[in-house]
Amino acid sequence: MSPKAAAAAPSASDRELTAMERLLNLNRQSPDGARTPPAAAVRPIPLEQLSPNPVQPRQTFDDASIDELAESLRARGVIQPLLVRPHPHEPERFEIVVGERRFIAAGRAELDSLPCIVRTLDDRETFILSIAENVAREDLNPIDEAAAYRRMLDDGYAANQGEIAGLIGVHRTRVSRKLKLLELDPRIQDSVRSQPAGTVSLTHLEELSRLTPGDEQHLLYELAVERGLSTRELHTRVEALLAPAAGRGPGISKSVIALDRGARIAVYPSKYTIRIPREPGDEVNLPRIVADLERLLAELRTRLES
Repeated sequence: MSPKAAAAAPSASDRELTAMERLLNLNRQSPDGARTPPAAAVRPIPLEQLSPNPVQPRQTFDDASIDELAESLRARGVIQPLLVRPHPHEPERFEIVVGERRFIAAGRAELDSLPCIVRTLDDRETFILSIAENVAREDLNPIDEAAAYRRMLDDGYAANQGEIAGLIGVHRTRVSRKLKLLELDPRIQDSVRSQPAGTVSLTHLEELSRLTPGDEQHLLYELAVERGLSTRELHTRVEALLAPAAGRGPGISKSVIALDRGARIAVYPSKYTIRIPREPGDEVNLPRIVADLERLLAELRTRLES
């Protein structure tokens, strides 16, 4: 990367400051261009007076990382204050804008209060700042980030993708790429939210989004997770599924019957396949196969009778 390009690329802290400067003027510039902190007093607020943000863009928090943060708070205390606003519906309480992970960890660490900066913010400022903070820290999974951008458009917080990029401090292409992920099958979106970060890359998800949402897309996603398919391998499989039907051989699965213990039956135009998961190292012999098939047959008969 050239020095000029490097200078143009915003760092994580710059992205966070961009949103805060535009919305709150939390960082002011002196005439010589230097940033100076605002005259905002940091005050301790009891934990029982703090409420989580009901529209927090981040839907899941990793328990292990929260426990680590709680240990850090016990040992070193809270270094960075939370940003809160007066609760819009409950006097004497405050709603967290930035710092919900610290709030949860402080509860586990059995702290009595947290240092906070109190600002009067409307719903739009609150939501956008929450997104900006999570994006700057790279705390959002791609689906939660995409859902947050979609909400900005749906609720009128931003007029278009370019305005989202300007408010959050990211490139417009990032906004466009993330919004595309909302076209994935809902089962894939739920799985991405629950999987550890990095299980499936953004490029993998973009490849999958080229397919129509449904069983076919979902099955290929599961295959990519289970086998650790590379981007190239996944691209090849997607290309094969997008090819004209005449060149596909027997064709693709029309429907999938999900059974107990992860078993499934995939129904094709000219055949069907049965998949029964097993643990690595499990012995597979004829009695085991017969027992598995009898179990599936009993389950199918039960379904037909119900």
